[in-house]
Amino acid sequence: MAQVEWFLYLAATTLYIVSSIFYIYSLVFKKEDKLKYAFGSALAGLVFHSVSIALRWIETGHGPYISLYEVLSQAAWISVAFFLLVQKKYERIKYAGFVVMPVSFLLMGVGATNSRDFQTIPASLYSYWLVPHAGFATLAFGSILTATGIAALYILKERFERIKKDSQADSFYERLPTLRVMDELMYRFVALGLIFLTIMIGTGGIWANQTWARYWGWDPIETWSLITWFMYAICLHLRVNVGWTGKRFAWFIIFSIFVLAFSLFGVGVVYSGLHTDYITA
Repeated sequence: MAQVEWFLYLAATTLYIVSSIFYIYSLVFKKEDKLKYAFGSALAGLVFHSVSIALRWIETGHGPYISLYEVLSQAAWISVAFFLLVQKKYERIKYAGFVVMPVSFLLMGVGATNSRDFQTIPASLYSYWLVPHAGFATLAFGSILTATGIAALYILKERFERIKKDSQADSFYERLPTLRVMDELMYRFVALGLIFLTIMIGTGGIWANQTWARYWGWDPIETWSLITWFMYAICLHLRVNVGWTGKRFAWFIIFSIFVLAFSLFGVGVVYSGLHTDYITA
């Protein structure tokens, strides 16, 4: 079963790469008709990926939230699934896939370089709260990654509206949502991501109290989670109360995704702590 799971994982990664190529090609060469191939290959990859995760879940007896290989796989799966669902509702932001899909296949690629050995959940860490804690963490990443893709589109459209390079470019960018709509969508997805981060920290505190008899201990992951939460809270504060809309808001979102990614996936590689000792094994 492990070999089948690995084959499906590689097949999903390959299809995510194909989808990324089509999204980037469609954006760069303004070929909207190629987006159906981008969406189709992403959806096919998601199917293979889903079966891969399900097989590993059956064999290990736990969800994809223990090893770094599993955590990155789960993050990629949720990012792709979240974006495809959003794309169906807000069809005109489909070009944001030129950010979402490359990031997703990079997560898969990095995950593939880590150990795929099965790991059991240490008895001291087993808790009902582990599942919502890990799940909302990756939902936050998926939501904010979508906001980052929209932010990149915003910057591209704002630039072309300023310089009015040529009529073909103008026509292409007119098919994107207006700058005002994209600004609102960025705000909504960042706000949703902050809600998910809040739930992640809250459930993590309950889990920590059950496991270590304290809600907060300034463990590296706890500290970086709080830093990330404050960063997005400041981001929304600047937009709502200071007037940081549009281009400045978009650049803030693009910068912030690197901090979020480090908080979720990089802390365990750099630091040692109660959270990280088991996830990087």
